[in-house]
Amino acid sequence: MLRLLSLCLFFIMTFGFSQEIEMVEIETNDGNIFLGQIVEKSSLEYKLKTQDGIIISVPFASVKRLSKIETAEVDGQVWRADPNKSMYLFAPSAFPIENHKAYCRDYCLFFPSYNRGFGNNFSVQAGVFVFPGMPLDEVPIVISGKYSLPQTGPLRIAAGMMYVNFPGEGISFGTGFAFGTATIGNKFTHFSTTVGWGYVRDEAEWSFAEEPIFVFSGNTRISNSFALVAEYWLPPGEGDPTELPVAISARFIGRRIAVDVGGFFSKDMEGIPPPLINFTYHMK
Repeated sequence: MLRLLSLCLFFIMTFGFSQEIEMVEIETNDGNIFLGQIVEKSSLEYKLKTQDGIIISVPFASVKRLSKIETAEVDGQVWRADPNKSMYLFAPSAFPIENHKAYCRDYCLFFPSYNRGFGNNFSVQAGVFVFPGMPLDEVPIVISGKYSLPQTGPLRIAAGMMYVNFPGEGISFGTGFAFGTATIGNKFTHFSTTVGWGYVRDEAEWSFAEEPIFVFSGNTRISNSFALVAEYWLPPGEGDPTELPVAISARFIGRRIAVDVGGFFSKDMEGIPPPLINFTYHMK
């Protein structure tokens, strides 16, 4: 575990603090996409300056969509911020989804969800756990919320709660996870520590675990379209922490689609690790 944390911190200090630049992306009606900074806006058009210094005039009538995006210059190249910055593989970061942004996500094929930002601090997730052969009226429903405090330097802090409701005739039962997360880094490379308490609701009675769960997560950006993501859960108990699996994934990043492909690795693992596949589509 200490080796994993040291590696994450090394990547953050080495790659994580490139200069961030806010740009706009203009998509035109004919399908062209321009990325740059608006240097002039007249009554008829935008004048956009690209990273190479080229000035492009885009008439208002040709604009299908204009979006503000965060980028960074790395070795003369422009990298887009990871649109999945609010989550690692399953654990949250302290970054919010941000105002009016939304995405659909399918975690390991069994947990589809809809995720949206309200304001620049509050994020909401709604989803279901779907398993083969399970009746629809017994599918567990998941709701979670996260509030992110304003960023202070490279540090951001968030708190939230996930609740899983188990429906069924004559059943009033739920469980979940209340957590706080601290994230250091930027939206390209970052590391988070999460501490939380599991809880159970049975009818009107709520009970929280006495000992916390710790989660250590990292996202290391390698190129404009590729990142490495790692996640390690440490539940309470007296077992050997080195026996617990670490989830490691390659993340392939597009303009609106991201795919995680990896597995769960442990010290004494034999054979092929259990696979991990996530799909994310960003609608806004």
